[in-house]
Amino acid sequence: MKKLFLFIFLMATTTIVSATDLWEGTHAVNWDNTLTIEAAKFADAQVGQKIVVEFTNATGEVIELHSNGGMLPGTRYEHHIYADQSSMEVFITTGMLARLKESGLEICGTGFTATKAWYGDGKEGVDDNTVWTGFFWMDEWSTLELAKTSFDGVNWSDYKAIRFYSEANRTNYVINVLTKWGDDGKLGDQNTMTMTNEYAELSLENIDMAAKLAEVDRLMVQCNKEDGDPFNFTAIVLVKKETTGIRDLSVQSSSSTADVVYNLQGCKVTKATKGLYIVNGKKIMMR
Repeated sequence: MKKLFLFIFLMATTTIVSATDLWEGTHAVNWDNTLTIEAAKFADAQVGQKIVVEFTNATGEVIELHSNGGMLPGTRYEHHIYADQSSMEVFITTGMLARLKESGLEICGTGFTATKAWYGDGKEGVDDNTVWTGFFWMDEWSTLELAKTSFDGVNWSDYKAIRFYSEANRTNYVINVLTKWGDDGKLGDQNTMTMTNEYAELSLENIDMAAKLAEVDRLMVQCNKEDGDPFNFTAIVLVKKETTGIRDLSVQSSSSTADVVYNLQGCKVTKATKGLYIVNGKKIMMR
């Protein structure tokens, strides 16, 4: 009976971690000797899971994750490997998963020995608007350099802001968001951004992000803690504009459409003037 109670207790208190092996062996990675993992290996991968790369002989080296010859979306440039570090992890975003399933993974770097790669349990709540998530240590002028590929396919007209989430639970830190070094590359800082205990928000109202990113290959987030302990940045999330469910159409274009137009009382309208109507079950503002 005691053994049964012990088994039940262990099952109730143990976290079951699932993992899927991608590759295992010994591969001397450098910029001319990339370790490639085929796309089929990611057939069952999901958004929010983490990919882990294990290695040896890596102190002081740099690792990057690529795909199809370019940076893997949702990853950062120049991931430096510190003493006693034997692995690195990234968390799968929607953009990253699409690229992995299409082109697979390329593990690149300055010179280390890869020993294993796998994916498994990671973070919950990673939605389609999350372009990066993980844990990035912010201390004295640390800089997270997010690959521009993380924004592939983004229609910037649909978004009003970018939020930079942290676990700091405070607002007394310096943050700079840049596309390149120098004043002409600066998009915002703690004086122009909305600072809350959860995130720093960069408004895009007066920023043409497509133009800002056109001539660079990364978005940089630089931080310096003013006081207190260092902390992690945990996510970069795009904030969509609010939608009312009502579309604007010109009166001229509506007259030539094959759609049947009704007024709000449900009566069919042949020549719509300016106002609110129902077209294909949706409210449309004719103007």
